[in-house]
Amino acid sequence: MPKLSHEALVQLVRHAPALIPDLLWPGERAPGPIRITAAEFVDLNFAEHRADAVLGLGGAPDRPDEALVVEVQVERDARKRYTWPVYVAGLRARLGCPVTLVVVSLDPEVARWCAEPIDLGRRRGTVHPWVLGPEAVPVVTDVEQARALPELAVLSVAAHADEPGAEHIALAALAAARDLDDQRGILYPDFVVALLGRVARTALEQLIMANGRWEPLSDMFRKPWLEGIAEGEAKGIAKGKADLLLKLLQLKGFTLAADQRQRVLDCQDETLLDRWAGRVLTATRLDDVFAD
Repeated sequence: MPKLSHEALVQLVRHAPALIPDLLWPGERAPGPIRITAAEFVDLNFAEHRADAVLGLGGAPDRPDEALVVEVQVERDARKRYTWPVYVAGLRARLGCPVTLVVVSLDPEVARWCAEPIDLGRRRGTVHPWVLGPEAVPVVTDVEQARALPELAVLSVAAHADEPGAEHIALAALAAARDLDDQRGILYPDFVVALLGRVARTALEQLIMANGRWEPLSDMFRKPWLEGIAEGEAKGIAKGKADLLLKLLQLKGFTLAADQRQRVLDCQDETLLDRWAGRVLTATRLDDVFAD
């Protein structure tokens, strides 16, 4: 099953720093305010020592009451069992407050590996990572909840993409991304559909088409979709939909062969054109769009 990349998961955390305390202390009010602070440990003079994110909880910006070193781990990496303690100790010395290592790992096997205590030597000192595995992430299918917490909605897809009903989680996350007016509105739909397997993508496509007419959930697709409607009124519905489909495919980064392009332009079946357009959002290759 595809996995969300390390950098994509880090972006979710940095865009919504409150996400981590909410998962650590579900149903409780986390110590606040919650701030992203510098993740580099420059005092140590090691350029490679840079955490994925550091959260300060409460207190002043330069002197929080507590700090969390947040690391995203998508695969085993034995080196981390040596660098993670450096992060904890370095940040504790710099900020003068308690520091906890939090590891986000949505692969169950990797999460179990991350949770193993780190012995610093002769069992005289041990670091116990606090691991947020897939079971710590709630299933988000309610659209209003997803809109309130879009990063949690995307993380929910990442954690549960291979479970039954993943298409409903994905649909809620896509609806949430539709309301975002920044780069997240472009990136998050790509994150979501990249996580789904073929069966879940097909089920998602059917949900999108359930109302009889496909409407894009990403702002990246919305403008050309509206332009396609206007062109359809001027040129004829089928011609407008064909032109729209070609624009959507271009935006998605697909390159059509001459015969594929002509097939689209020659198509007079509006239902088929709608079906192809609906598949663009979830397609990872051209065959996914034109499969019948």
